[in-house]
Amino acid sequence: MAGKQPPSLDGLIQAKGAPRPSDVPQRGEAPSPAAAPSAKTETVSVSPPRPGSDAEPRTKSLTLRLSEPRYQRLRRFAFDRDASHQEVIEAALMAYLEREGS
Repeated sequence: MAGKQPPSLDGLIQAKGAPRPSDVPQRGEAPSPAAAPSAKTETVSVSPPRPGSDAEPRTKSLTLRLSEPRYQRLRRFAFDRDASHQEVIEAALMAYLEREGS
């Protein structure tokens, strides 16, 4: 055991502020055409900013509490559509506000 080397963590730890490695796919990113699944899936889309307005200058954080069954339902819904929880909730909120006229 004296000659055994500990595993190297090179490439696993990224310094704060360093650019994201391009070879590691991130959740919610579109897969490369070669890796695209053959089954057709529905995607969740968020409306672009309204004409004449700049992109939203700042974002605000909020906390959402869900029961375990509702959270699991959100997870399955987002996973099936290759979307993040943020994208699903934001799209649903915007659809609700448009429908209610707010």
